[in-house]
Amino acid sequence: MRVSRVLLQQAAKMYLGGPDSFFKYAGSSILKDPSVWPLVTIVTGVGCMAVSALTYTAIAKSDVVFDKKTQPWLKVPLDRPTQKLVTINQTYKDIPQLKVMSEIREMEKQ
Repeated sequence: MRVSRVLLQQAAKMYLGGPDSFFKYAGSSILKDPSVWPLVTIVTGVGCMAVSALTYTAIAKSDVVFDKKTQPWLKVPLDRPTQKLVTINQTYKDIPQLKVMSEIREMEKQ
């Protein structure tokens, strides 16, 4: 079924910039109707907070990696325990398989 060019132009005019434009109606209803203001404020605030949280995580956190070529998770020291958020009644024990794997990795590099 073909859609005529005139029909497409009318639809575009209606939704994008004609006198009965959806965006003009939405903008004017937000300005005229005070009961919508809290909703717009809350949605805008949540959006800004989400963007700022993502930005903070990307900049400040060391475990966020955008360049997968460096692989910093392979450079974790195996001779001492790593830092954890919470440690309750836990002692560090050597894992023999881990030592063997690290030795194999070093031998493969040479």
